[in-house]
Amino acid sequence: MAIFTITGATGSVGRAIVKQLLDAGHQVRVLTTRDQLDWPGVTSYSWNPSKGEIDLAALEGTDHLIHLAGATVSKRWTASYKQEINDSRVYTTQTLINALGRIKNGPSSCVSASAIGYYGSDAQRLMKETDPAADDFLAAVTSTWEHYTKKLGSQGCRSVQLRIGIVLDKGAGVLGQLVPLAKRFVASPLGNGRQWTSWIHVEDLARLFIYAATQQIPSGPYNAVTSHPLTNKDLTKAICRALHRPMLLPPVPGFVLKLVLGEMATLALMSQKVSNQKVIAAGFQFKHQNIDEALSDLLR
Repeated sequence: MAIFTITGATGSVGRAIVKQLLDAGHQVRVLTTRDQLDWPGVTSYSWNPSKGEIDLAALEGTDHLIHLAGATVSKRWTASYKQEINDSRVYTTQTLINALGRIKNGPSSCVSASAIGYYGSDAQRLMKETDPAADDFLAAVTSTWEHYTKKLGSQGCRSVQLRIGIVLDKGAGVLGQLVPLAKRFVASPLGNGRQWTSWIHVEDLARLFIYAATQQIPSGPYNAVTSHPLTNKDLTKAICRALHRPMLLPPVPGFVLKLVLGEMATLALMSQKVSNQKVIAAGFQFKHQNIDEALSDLLR
């Protein structure tokens, strides 16, 4: 069995990864900024990445590093918070880079979170890993993020970046926001509802992080999305259908979202039809490709 060290483990995706690793009998180490992390089966180590501080024992002798840490983008984008979104990704990664340079026996793989925000918004184009970064805020953050996470690799260590789409997980993310609305009969499409949503079930995403860490796939970016993107309208319909609720209300106009959410409305209105052919060619097999099955699994 292998030893895994994980940053950002207390989030939705991190918890799914830890559960799968523990179920498989692996040893799990977690880097945390909390004084104490009471998590059965997990060994916690402290770090303070804003100050560049880290317990090197978390990395010494580990087989694989999974790096998820970074401030959420699902919070109102004030100027100061936009800076935090970017800076948190830089200083957490730089702390890891510095630490790996100070230990004798480091990991053979580093798999880092990234995001399909790299590609910007386009209603027509099928987005692939070879595409250039867009020129908006999310693309700039993601491009900078990957610039640093690539440095986690070395001659003996692969560095993989998973560009994550919309993660479907019960009580978190999109489902955490839309399910309560659908249950109250007030879920509706956003904007014109025709924007593409490239999604992934949280179980598959956790499996993909572990697969990328343990299999000898080449370093570089991989899109972490299913083969079947949906329009925002069809995704909302599918959620209502899974909950046996009708979708009664008309779409929420884009200008209303911008008034309520400010610049963060970009997240709801951007269109991203993303290819997963590279990760499939690398041998990964999805368990949840059909949206109705995926929602049934999560919401049962």
